[in-house]
Amino acid sequence: LDYNLTELFIGIINCEEIFLTMKFYKVSILYRGNKLQKVIQSQSKQKLYNEIFSHYPKSKILKIKEVSNPKDEISIKDLFNKIEDFLELNQVPEETRIFFLNQLAIMIDAGISILDALKEIENSIENKQLKKIITSISQEINNGYSLSDAFKPHKNIFGNLTITMIKLGDKTGNSAKALLKLVDMLEEIRDNKVKVKKAMSYPRNILIAMIIAMTVIINYVMPKFEAIFSRFNTELPLVTRILLGAEEVFTSYGIYIFLLVIFIILLFKYALRNYKKFKYYIDFLILKIYVIKDITLYATLNKFTVVFAELLNSGISIFEALEIAIGMVENQVLREKLQQSYNEINSGAPLHRSFKSIEIFDSMVIQMIYTGESSGELQKMLNNIAEYYKRKFNKIIDNMHSLLEPIILLFIGILVTTLALGIFLPIWSLGEAAH
Repeated sequence: LDYNLTELFIGIINCEEIFLTMKFYKVSILYRGNKLQKVIQSQSKQKLYNEIFSHYPKSKILKIKEVSNPKDEISIKDLFNKIEDFLELNQVPEETRIFFLNQLAIMIDAGISILDALKEIENSIENKQLKKIITSISQEINNGYSLSDAFKPHKNIFGNLTITMIKLGDKTGNSAKALLKLVDMLEEIRDNKVKVKKAMSYPRNILIAMIIAMTVIINYVMPKFEAIFSRFNTELPLVTRILLGAEEVFTSYGIYIFLLVIFIILLFKYALRNYKKFKYYIDFLILKIYVIKDITLYATLNKFTVVFAELLNSGISIFEALEIAIGMVENQVLREKLQQSYNEINSGAPLHRSFKSIEIFDSMVIQMIYTGESSGELQKMLNNIAEYYKRKFNKIIDNMHSLLEPIILLFIGILVTTLALGIFLPIWSLGEAAH
């Protein structure tokens, strides 16, 4: 019994010594193309190495720093990163991204190595966030990773399309050609956005004008009626009281309402970037909204077929080309449907039948794909399909004014009717009040 108690006591002391000698290490590693930061508890650096490589095999250790127990501490740097992410302060402007990728493509095409090209561009770029990204990409390429793997951690900045096209360049061995094609596609997407903004300028201006008119009437006209009616000890009509109530709310809490709206917009964007289920739900709703659903569908299918055709033209198998092309689709609902077609093709179904089953392609497009498969000219037919969807997209944009006009007129009618009732009902009631 004494021996057992002594052994137990020694064991407790040993456990306590082990616990007291445990240290915390903040570790930065490169694992499968991604930079990870972990806080790991270990007795020594030698055992720390064993733990890292057991959990992250073939990883590369970038930095190890001994830190205090992280449970009671809050990283100021992490907090600022979260705030920057939430406020979208770490975004790179679209024009700057396109300029960077275009410069990279030109320099690689001229025979300059990727690392040298990145260094030259980094020296000429003024955007601080992009400079950090280029430095990170250079480090990962220097550590043996491919260009697409180096770009992958910055997917939120560059988007799926950029990562997909760079991956295409890695697979074909012609990064310059893939980047030049990417720049053309990004410029086309940018031009499409400009077209949409121009098409939406008319309803936007109408909305702004109506809001200004309503604000002026509520703030300067309605209070006059309230003063007149108060003399006759008569209650204002319901519509007028509602407008005056709105004026009082905005006068008293306008700044808080404005800040709340800004916060909700930022929160919405943050959730859209970081929560897949939320993004899926929003993408589902987008495909149900009048006009917007067609713009989203045709723009997505245009990009999808262009990338798919380029991949097939580069000699990549149809399975791999389809998988990569699906990966660049932003809308989660459309991506899920295209993934279903990929699974059917893996099960032995022809391409036209798998596309027909997901019901997002036009019947004419299905027939074109069938013809392309039968004749062995699928890549050429996909290019024609991409042009077809591009024309449909442009047609919707060109007709945006006429498509939205009924909605605009309905909205204007509701606002004008509300304002008219708010003004004229008190006037009509003045005679009764005076009598």
